[in-house]
Amino acid sequence: MTWTDTVLSHMYPWPIAVLVIASAISLFFGVAGVYSLWRVKRMVAALPAVQERMETLANSVTMLTDTTESCFKALSMQMQFIQSQGGLPAAATGAARLRAAAADTGVEPGAKKGRQRRVVGAARRGDAVSDIAAREDLAEAEVALRLHLNNREGAMSAGGKSHGALLS
Repeated sequence: MTWTDTVLSHMYPWPIAVLVIASAISLFFGVAGVYSLWRVKRMVAALPAVQERMETLANSVTMLTDTTESCFKALSMQMQFIQSQGGLPAAATGAARLRAAAADTGVEPGAKKGRQRRVVGAARRGDAVSDIAAREDLAEAEVALRLHLNNREGAMSAGGKSHGALLS
């Protein structure tokens, strides 16, 4: 037996183990790479849906901005028209503003307080919200809001404390 045969016979198991370990590591990195590519492919496939939703959101915000801007412009023009006609002076008193608002809505300022008393009184008598709303020609939500506000004012005056809107 020669010297090279002896050395090679002792080295024979070592290169195979190194090759097996190197193959296992490369297989691991290959599987990890394929998994990463699969995840990226799924994320890229979801991108058009996200872009579509963003476009819808952008269009909605644009429409809301345009509508608000045109509303403010129309309101400004209406106020300038009223001032130029001499209908309401620029520094109108609170009573004049209430009368102008009442003329627009057709409800006297004192009638609102009377309506509030009638709604609260009917609720104390045990009438249903729908019956009160039909009798007063109001929406049920407005009747419920009036009752809620009345309860808050009563609690504030009785207890001396006021809580936030979400806590009351």
